[in-house]
Amino acid sequence: MNDRFSEYQTQPFRIMKSFPYIFILILLFSCAEKHHDVDSELKQLYKTLDMEIDRSEDYSAAKEAKIARLKREYDLTGDSRRRTLLLDTLITEYEAYNSDSTLFYIQHSLQRPDIRTIPGAYTRRVIQRADQFAHAGLFADALSVLDGIPRDSLTPELLEDYYSTCCVTYQYLTEYTSEHQTAVEYDKKRSLYSDSLQKVVSPGSFNHTIYVMTEKARRGDSASAIKGLTEHLKKYPCGTREFSILASTLAYIHKTCGEEKDYKRYLALSAISDTQGAVKENMSFREMATVMFEEGDIDRANRYLKKSFADANFYSALMRNAQSSKMLPVIDEAYAARQQSLTSRLRVMVVVSLLLSLFLVALAVYISRQLANVRKAKGEAERANTELQELSEKLREANSELERRNSELADFNKTNEQYAGLFMEYCSSAISTLQQYQQSLKVAAQGGNRNTLLKKIESTEISGQLVNNFYKSFDEAILNIYPSFVESFNSLLKPEGQSTVKSGELLNTELRLFALIRLGIDDTTKISQFLRCSVSTVYTYRSKMRKRALDPTDFERQVKEMELKKTKEA
Repeated sequence: MNDRFSEYQTQPFRIMKSFPYIFILILLFSCAEKHHDVDSELKQLYKTLDMEIDRSEDYSAAKEAKIARLKREYDLTGDSRRRTLLLDTLITEYEAYNSDSTLFYIQHSLQRPDIRTIPGAYTRRVIQRADQFAHAGLFADALSVLDGIPRDSLTPELLEDYYSTCCVTYQYLTEYTSEHQTAVEYDKKRSLYSDSLQKVVSPGSFNHTIYVMTEKARRGDSASAIKGLTEHLKKYPCGTREFSILASTLAYIHKTCGEEKDYKRYLALSAISDTQGAVKENMSFREMATVMFEEGDIDRANRYLKKSFADANFYSALMRNAQSSKMLPVIDEAYAARQQSLTSRLRVMVVVSLLLSLFLVALAVYISRQLANVRKAKGEAERANTELQELSEKLREANSELERRNSELADFNKTNEQYAGLFMEYCSSAISTLQQYQQSLKVAAQGGNRNTLLKKIESTEISGQLVNNFYKSFDEAILNIYPSFVESFNSLLKPEGQSTVKSGELLNTELRLFALIRLGIDDTTKISQFLRCSVSTVYTYRSKMRKRALDPTDFERQVKEMELKKTKEA
């Protein structure tokens, strides 16, 4: 009898004990992330690409070492013909690696006296200079150089280079412009030059394969284009510039055909080849970032986008930076989709929690009725347990409320820093835009007799006033968000080296510089643009300030991690 009573008494507790596990399983099911299934071949390609990115510094170092050997040999040799060959090799090595260096050696080659003695050599180098301008995003310079070349004096070989460069220039202009009608006009010109190129290009050559097959794809014969490009791709090893271009072209054609797997495969192969060949003038990583966002792989997308920006900056490609910036709306869209997914899962969790709560209430009523028949001593123990549970529940609620408030405070602090960064970038952009607009008005007015307008436009009073107002607003914003910024900053410096502010000023230049670093803007170029000074001046400020720091080696990291009061009331 006692055994059966004990079993009857503990049965509700066994049921109740199993429910936390059921609850956890339901929550895990409702919160599970949904990822797109990725083909095993693509997974392996993505893994290979990640490993190659980890080795990209080694590839760049090997490229730099090769260039250094060529430079030493060029400096040491006295043979004019050998120097010409070495100069050609240097230009080839720099061509897809660094635009500024390529243009430097092209200009150096054009100034050599012996280039005039080789038929067509000078004109070929001029065309190459225009091509490099186009790849760097300097389209006006590229078109100016091309317009200065007398077309009727070009040999068939030079015509191939000339038309190819024209195609590249107008193709980039089509991609770069944001105005639809202008893009259509540029594409028409590209098509005309492409037709001319096909008439002079050597059959079976690399240019013949690229342009002829691309035009086939544009006209609807994608199958033939893919076959021709695939056969040609076998001629080049991965890591060469030709392999990268062919793989990228194949990816583009597969994408237009709706063949997503092949598009991603050739795009990944192009990115791997660009990495192995230390190619900085590329579009593969920007496209790969888009693919990763679409597959929900946020970490890879972020890594590839950073790689795209880093390569474009190293190469000095204005166009590639602008194209990579267009990825930002894609990031926003992916973030919005993720938020929507989280909201849906949260609703499921709320419904599940409500149902379980109702069931637990009903179970509690059932248990209370069963416990009514338990002896008085057990009833006293049950009341003590109930009070303990209530106390624990209140403690959990208090902890939850504290965590919520801490989270809100963290979000508030993060928002302050984000607003400061956005405010800085917006104001700096507005000043640059005004100055550019003033310059454009000056150029427009120089064609007529408008001396008064020119005099007014050439005045720097407006831009100077805007800059001063901008710095004043920036200083006020920093000190409103971080009232203790100056004191905290000076605490990292030696007493004799602390920064002081003149009467009538809120912050000086060096304080503004390290305020930007505290906000997370560590790039010297961006800081120089913000402060309207040269990059060398920024380096000088940073170097001098490290010498005045208590801990010079760790000074800038301490600035980034400074503990600051967020508001004047805090």
